[in-house]
Amino acid sequence: MRSRYFVLYTKELTKLIDNFNSRKKELVEEFKCGIISRADMLGEMDMINSKTIKAKRALVAQVHVKGNGTPKSIRYEEARGLWVTKVNSEVRLHSKTEESLLDKLLEYYDCYLMSYSIEHVFELAIENKQKTENCNKLTIQRYWDSFNRFIDDDFRAKDVRNITKDDIKAYTKATVKRTNPKKKAYYAFKGVLNLIFGYALEHDYIQSNPVLAINNRAYLTACDNSKPKNVDKILSKADILRIQSEIYSRMEQKRYDGYFVHGYMILLSIETGMRVAELCALKWDDIDEKSIHIHAQQLTERPKGGKNYIYAEWTKDEKGISQGGRFFPITTQIRLILNNLKNIQNGKMIKTKYVFCDINGNWIKIDAYTSCLRRLMKSLGYSITNNHAFRMSLNSNVFIPNNVSLTKRAELLGHSVETNLRHYSYAQIDAEDDTLSKLEGGCPSVVLKTS
Repeated sequence: MRSRYFVLYTKELTKLIDNFNSRKKELVEEFKCGIISRADMLGEMDMINSKTIKAKRALVAQVHVKGNGTPKSIRYEEARGLWVTKVNSEVRLHSKTEESLLDKLLEYYDCYLMSYSIEHVFELAIENKQKTENCNKLTIQRYWDSFNRFIDDDFRAKDVRNITKDDIKAYTKATVKRTNPKKKAYYAFKGVLNLIFGYALEHDYIQSNPVLAINNRAYLTACDNSKPKNVDKILSKADILRIQSEIYSRMEQKRYDGYFVHGYMILLSIETGMRVAELCALKWDDIDEKSIHIHAQQLTERPKGGKNYIYAEWTKDEKGISQGGRFFPITTQIRLILNNLKNIQNGKMIKTKYVFCDINGNWIKIDAYTSCLRRLMKSLGYSITNNHAFRMSLNSNVFIPNNVSLTKRAELLGHSVETNLRHYSYAQIDAEDDTLSKLEGGCPSVVLKTS
């Protein structure tokens, strides 16, 4: 484990070498303008090169050492015209110049000098955000998702210090044209840029933030501003009955071996409007005689080279801080769905704490469910293939016709009254009656037989 001093020294060395390189460029410009002579330019460059090599020698001396801590020998072999050194009994390095050999040693010991690439600065900014702010894993994952979607390989390799206002505006224009994002996605892209260049400014990598030159209006007009109509997002009562019938039919097919667990997830989503992540995280302990306690969700994180699924003790609307979740009353149809599923699991000797699990008791992953739902909906000829349609449809087909109040609708679906009113319905707030009785008389369902 390298010491904190070593890490700080490496950073200071990087800044020093960058200053040296900047000074070299200035010397060239001064010579071209006739401010200094060629001899003066070469003389100062030689001095800068000497200081650079001296700094690299000091860093190599800390890592290229013997067992007793003394530096290993680096020598010039005149007969071969090479600088050489021995790393261990099997590895020997050589180069024509001392500086290039020092660079090889630094690379061998993973002492990479500071990279100012867009990608590396983004990684540093994310790491700093995790250390200094109270942000959850989902927030960090969204930054990564947006970075991977909008920042292409060429741009992420560019030096953050060399990006001008015109560069950032040209890249924004090209990115909007290439990805055609929704307004929300555009702002996520802008958030990534702000994170990168804000960090670079705070740590003195740049003197001004070029992102401030972006006029959102100039790019939002080129985004995808289309809004789907309600008819394109909501399933009719007849559609719901058809989907349920298809699921029951598949339950009898041999390929599912009597355990079409994704079908049961769809059935419960139709009845409760639960989100995909909430279905995956639902446990049998969350269910009692009267209600389903919806208070957790399955989240994903994507470290390099993999994808992890985690159990989060809060729902989407609670935004990282549990507020107790919500309770959905158990109707006769919901009870039949859950009882049948439990009986099948018991019959197959499946031991699990999760309501929806595979044959080995492992919880169902979001990707598996959404993939199954998408294939099923497409096989029936529907363009709507996401689980969110069931939430919309429950609100329109059951809650509103049965006079479930606006506040209760929002409570049952787990979002704000404003969200329900603006995005789910246009119903007026009605008097609140007994919710369970209203749900029992709601959207007709294909009756599930008890097993």
